[in-house]
Formats: sequence, C-alpha cells, structure tokens
Amino acid sequence: MYEDLIRKIEKLAEEIAAYYGCYIVGIVFSSSSKGGGIILRVYADAEGGVNISQLTDISKELSMILDIEDLIDFKYTLEVSSPGVDRVLFKLNDYIKYRGSRIKILVKNKIGSRLNFIGKLIDVSGGEVNANINIKIFDEIENKILVIPFFNIKKANLMS
Repeated sequence: MYEDLIRKIEKLAEEIAAYYGCYIVGIVFSSSSKGGGIILRVYADAEGGVNISQLTDISKELSMILDIEDLIDFKYTLEVSSPGVDRVLFKLNDYIKYRGSRIKILVKNKIGSRLNFIGKLIDVSGGEVNANINIKIFDEIENKILVIPFFNIKKANLMS
C-alpha cells in the first residue's frame, strides 16, 4: 500500500543515518493503538549498536526533511528506534546475516494449514528475483525442515 512512499523515505533516511554512522534496517507504517493515527517507524542500527543520541539526531533531521519535502500527505507520528533484541527482518540480507538464529515467520498465504512458523533459520537459497528466493528453517512445531518462499513472508523477526 505504501511501498513507493517507503522507498522514498528510506532513501532519505539512509543518507541521514550514514552521516551519523548508522544504517536503516527497515521502515514500516502501522496503526497506532492510541487515537487511530498512523505511525511511521524507522529502525536504525550501527555496527556495535546504535545509541540514543544517534537515534535522536536521525529523528530530528528526518522529521525536518519530511516536512520540507512534504512527501506524506496524511497525519502521522515519526518514531526512530533501534530494531531491538527481537528485531524485524526486512531485507534478504537480514536473513543471510542471521542464519543460525531462532526466528518467527508470519506468511501471507498458508503453507499447509499454518500461517506462523518458529524455528532456526538454516539457509537462504535461490536466484536474484524475490519470487525465486527461499528461506529454509527447522520448524519447532513439526520438527522438520521447511522451505518458505521469500515472497510469501508477511513479517519475520528474531526471537530471543
């Protein structure tokens, strides 16, 4: 729904984050539980971890640029934070980086009779196009290896 807008915001955020020695993990729009507004969540990190000062600086500068560029034509709240311990996996490189980790995956379309999977991220395989990429996990529920198409993943995150 907001894919093009997210790409534009991500490009701006990546330039700002790089200046502060950080990188953007991912960006999402979500509904606020308070008042029904929209939250723009920007997750930033740095090698060795991000600190509150970096997050504050990124937030201030990104907020100013978003206001100037007037990219978002609806009311929203900007939140810039670290991805945390149970970090969301956004990009293919996240899955590659966290091979061997315990993850939780929610899929768009059922695999068998299930939408949720928890297990150890074993491997990432396939081609250059998202439609050909597969995520291989050892599923804790069925105690077997499962292959999940990358394009079918709605949300995934590390589990502590």
